[in-house]
Amino acid sequence: MKTIKKETARNFLVNYQNLNGNGKLKGPNGVVEYMQKVRCIQYDPLDVVGRNTDLVLQSRVANYRSDVLFDLLYKERVLYDSPDKMISIIPTEDYPSMARIRQKTVEQLKGILTWRKSLEALDLLDEIKEFIRINGPLPAAKINIGNNVDSGPWGHKKLSSAALDYLYHSGELGISSKNKTHKVYDLSEKLFPAEILKAAEPFKDDHDFEKWYIKRRIGAVGMVWNKNGGTWLGFYVSDTKLRTQLLRELVEEGELLEIAIEGSKETFYIRKEDEELLGKPARNSVAQFIAPLDNLIWDRGMIKELFDFEYTWEVYTPAAKRKFGYYVLPVLYKNQFVARFEPEPNRGKTPAQIKNWWWEPGIEITDKMIEAIKEAFCRFSRFLGVEMMDEKYLEEKLKNRN
Repeated sequence: MKTIKKETARNFLVNYQNLNGNGKLKGPNGVVEYMQKVRCIQYDPLDVVGRNTDLVLQSRVANYRSDVLFDLLYKERVLYDSPDKMISIIPTEDYPSMARIRQKTVEQLKGILTWRKSLEALDLLDEIKEFIRINGPLPAAKINIGNNVDSGPWGHKKLSSAALDYLYHSGELGISSKNKTHKVYDLSEKLFPAEILKAAEPFKDDHDFEKWYIKRRIGAVGMVWNKNGGTWLGFYVSDTKLRTQLLRELVEEGELLEIAIEGSKETFYIRKEDEELLGKPARNSVAQFIAPLDNLIWDRGMIKELFDFEYTWEVYTPAAKRKFGYYVLPVLYKNQFVARFEPEPNRGKTPAQIKNWWWEPGIEITDKMIEAIKEAFCRFSRFLGVEMMDEKYLEEKLKNRN
C-alpha cells in the first residue's frame, strides 16, 4: 500500500478533476473529454446561477456556455440523461452497459407507484408509446391519457405522467429536448443509433457488471474511500458488504490501488491507470467556483478529512437553520477551499452580484489569491453571459474577513 501526504491527495483530486486551470479542455470537445473520464455528472434542476451540470463544466472547460451541453445532449446526442448517481448526464455509449441500472430503477418505480396508488399507470404504457409515435415529441403537459390521480405531494397528478416517467427510466422513451426543466419525450428508437439500442450489455453476469460499475464510480471522483457517503449513492454501490468485496477483488486484480494518507485512518482507492497523477503538484494560481453537487465534493466526509472543509448544501434547510445561505458555492484556490459565497440569482444581463462572502477560518489571504478570484469572476461572468461586476464592488465584498 502506498502512503502519501494529504497535500498530495488534494493535488491528485484537483488535477484529476481538471480544476488546475491548465486550459486544456475547451469547447464541446473539452466537455466530451471530461465526460470520457468521469462518465457521470449529477443533474439538478435548480437554476440560480446555472444548473449543477453547467456549474461543474464551467469550472473545467474554457469558455463554457450552457448551450454547449444542450447541443451535446439533444442535437449531437453524444451524451444523455440517465439514472446513475441519482439523475445524471452520461455518455451515450454507456447505454448498453447501464441495462441493469434501468432494470433496478423500474423495479423500484413499481414499488413507488404501488405506494402512491398509481400502479394503473403501467396499463397505459403501450397507448402512450403509440401516441408519441403518431404525434411526435411531446412534453407531459400535452399527453392526457388515463385519469388524474391523488398520489401525494411528491407524486404525479396524472397517470399518464407517471407512465411517461416509467417509460423514460426503462429506456423506452428518451428526452428529445428540454424547455427549461420540462422534458420533451420521444421514442428512444428515434433518438439513439440503432447499434446503441440493439447492443447487448458487455457483461457475462451480475458480478462482472458490479466490478465495472464500482470502478466506473471511482472514476467519477478520482479518489474514494470505502465509507458510506455521497459517492456511493445508488444501486449496487450503496451495498457496503458488496462494495467491500468488489474493492478487494479489484485491488487483487491490479485494477485499483490502495492508498494510505498521513493523518487518516482510512484506506483510499484510485484506479491503477491514474497512478501517474499522484506526483503532480497543483501549483497554478487559479481559483474555481465549485458546484454544490460537484464530483469533487460528492463525499462531504472525505472532503472534510482531506481538505479540512465542511460543506452542506442548504437549499432544503429551513432558512432559520441555515449556517450560510440558500445556494452557496465553495471557492477553491490551488488545492485549498479558501472561501464560499452566496450569489444573487442571475437576472438577464445584469452583472453577477454577491449576496454574501465568507472566507474560511485561518486562510492567509494574499494578493495572488485575490487576483485569482477576480479572474474567476471574469470567467464566471462570461459563462453567465453578463458583464463583469464593478471592480470596486468586488473588492469591497472580498474585504469581509468574517
